[in-house]
Amino acid sequence: MQAVFSLRNVAYRNILSISNLDIDSGMLFGITGKSGSGKTTLLKLLNNMLSCDAGEVLYYGTNVLMLDPVNLRRRVMMVPQAPYIFPGSVLENIQLVFHFNRKAVPAQAEIEKLFDLLGMSEVLAKSTANMSGGEKQRLALVRVLLLNPETLLLDEPTAALDDENARAVFSYLAKWVRKPGKTVVVVSHSGSLINEYGDSILELNDGRINSVKKRSGAHV
Repeated sequence: MQAVFSLRNVAYRNILSISNLDIDSGMLFGITGKSGSGKTTLLKLLNNMLSCDAGEVLYYGTNVLMLDPVNLRRRVMMVPQAPYIFPGSVLENIQLVFHFNRKAVPAQAEIEKLFDLLGMSEVLAKSTANMSGGEKQRLALVRVLLLNPETLLLDEPTAALDDENARAVFSYLAKWVRKPGKTVVVVSHSGSLINEYGDSILELNDGRINSVKKRSGAHV
């Protein structure tokens, strides 16, 4: 496997200190750890939303500081725990995201299929003002999946979901990473789902690697 991300002697303030970490392509890579352990900080370092104070973060062998940040963030897209949702309809949200990324909006059938796979068919006709927190989380995920980046960075993407819908999201992501050139790095409070669907699981403790566990095969 090829390393998508490589971290070498990375330090960020007093929050994170990682001497060596590789995240391989084609993986659903899970990050766990107690609150304040540096999970979100690590995600933001991966697409240069934060810059490390020491060491380097490489994306396919190139220091992220050497890459154009706009281009990098189109290749490596992040969905925060509380994503911004534009006022208006669900479809307008998707259209705006594609407009900002200078891409053609997908066909209606493609949009509807993805919403259906994530248990979201009923929200297509909604105004975003009437959506729940969980629906907004999944809308944000649908938006980036439709944009089809190389790599997804997801910060607690199922925090506001019930078990059934959370499982649907992880099941879809586990299939998505099997496409050529795709990788998912996900922070999750749900240890059971990470253990079931993750290919590799990093546990952080006070900003340092406590363990990295790999398993063969993924639940699909």
